Amino acid sequence: MNALFSSLAGQTVVALFLMICIGLAVGKIRVYGFSLGSSAVLFVAIVFGHFNVVIPKEISELGVILFVYAIGLQVGPRFFRIIRLNGISFLMIALISLFSALATVWICSKLFSLSAPLSVGIFAGALTSTPGLAAAKDVLQNPDVSVGFAVAYPFGVIGVVLFVQFIAGLKGTKEELQAEEKSSKSAVSAVQVKQFSVTNPNCAGKTLAEIDLHSMTKANITRVKRDNQIFMAHGDTVLQLDDVIRATGAAKELKKLEHLIGKETNVDLDVTWDIVSRDVFVSSPKIAGKSLQELEVKEMFGVVLTRLRRDEVEFVPTGATTLEIGDLIRVVGDKEDCERFVAIAGQQEKRIHETNLIALSAGIVLGAFIGQYPISLPGGVTFRLGLAGGPLLVAILVSHFGRIGRLNTRVPYAAKYLIREIGLLFFLAEAGSKAGGSFVQVFQEAALQIFLLGVLITFVSMLVSYFFSFYVFRLGRLASLGVVCGAMTSTPALGAAASSVESDTPMINYASIYPLAMVVVTVFSQILALFL
Repeated sequence: MNALFSSLAGQTVVALFLMICIGLAVGKIRVYGFSLGSSAVLFVAIVFGHFNVVIPKEISELGVILFVYAIGLQVGPRFFRIIRLNGISFLMIALISLFSALATVWICSKLFSLSAPLSVGIFAGALTSTPGLAAAKDVLQNPDVSVGFAVAYPFGVIGVVLFVQFIAGLKGTKEELQAEEKSSKSAVSAVQVKQFSVTNPNCAGKTLAEIDLHSMTKANITRVKRDNQIFMAHGDTVLQLDDVIRATGAAKELKKLEHLIGKETNVDLDVTWDIVSRDVFVSSPKIAGKSLQELEVKEMFGVVLTRLRRDEVEFVPTGATTLEIGDLIRVVGDKEDCERFVAIAGQQEKRIHETNLIALSAGIVLGAFIGQYPISLPGGVTFRLGLAGGPLLVAILVSHFGRIGRLNTRVPYAAKYLIREIGLLFFLAEAGSKAGGSFVQVFQEAALQIFLLGVLITFVSMLVSYFFSFYVFRLGRLASLGVVCGAMTSTPALGAAASSVESDTPMINYASIYPLAMVVVTVFSQILALFL
């Protein structure tokens, strides 16, 4: 065995991918429904490190940058939107629950004289946050951070899963959850389709352009039914009393439209033979980077774009909406008009999956540069965002705007997933191999303290997040389950919630608070590393 590890010590690339291969295989093993997933690479790397097979620091730096940059690209498109829509409640829950965990670590580390690296590692492990681990390791440059993370991590996963299953299984909870699910489905701000009868006399005899609906609502009118005839809605379409219109938009936008046009109706507006809808991916550079107003979509093509999906976000486009490569748009209009627009928009699959490597590389360079820039804090302390914080900040901003001048910064989902996973695995392999040299000694000296502190942090943060979401902000049990999973950055717990409760509400709220919690725990890990 020693001879095998000795031969691997000089073959960095082989050792790296062997750790990853074995780790991923171990991570797929499920025991009573639990599995370690990608984090198993850390534990396998610890074994390799114990036998002096160590991955160079540069591999870890590359991994950290790729991982957090991909995380930023993933959360950026909805990060500021979440703050705007649910920001105050979700941000408060994330800050309070994670601050309670930070305070618990601070107090216990002083009481039990635990080192700063171990304490910060326990903090990240109890919250199952690999970005937090990366941020702390970047600041402290000490392998004991990974040791603390490795000991606290397993219960960080198991504890939240057990808590979620306990809440979902309480007596009488199933009926309450079903009732909440029914009401929550109607409250979700997804794109909906409704029909309205024109009863407002102020709209009669006016064209849609004259009414200027988009100045009052972001809903789109796509079709009009008059007597037994159904036709497309254009800017020059004149509305008449008792017309029935079909509109798409978020629930609150359709409510505004109801006040402007008239009452909702159930009159059937099935598509006639000459009106079709097509879903098409934008792949043509001729229209990418241009707004619908610039393209004059209605005027030039006679079609209406009723929905647009970009990454994981779906919304109703308006004249100010800019199209980007990879956008999935729904086109409604006459068959010939739709075909003409689809031909312009393009359907080249290769273009959809292309990644602009210039924009990707420039963003990483800028993030690394910003991460090393010193920020002066009160008391003479100098703070840096580091290789975790800098790229994360730049990626959030870049993905939020989607374009800088003529430079398209969008990265396809598959590319983001690959970058994220490769970065994470590289980082875990190096972190584990460095921790392996001291893991046994530290484990023997303080394993019980580390484990118990990890359990305490997990429970404190978990209970605080549930208390504030359910009892203070009164989000309901379904929403609170998702908030707990998101605040704890625990995907396995979300899986447990999804399997225990037949509802999309936990996933919706998990996705809403998760980006906020991810950023907050990364920043808190750096603060803890600096001031502990």
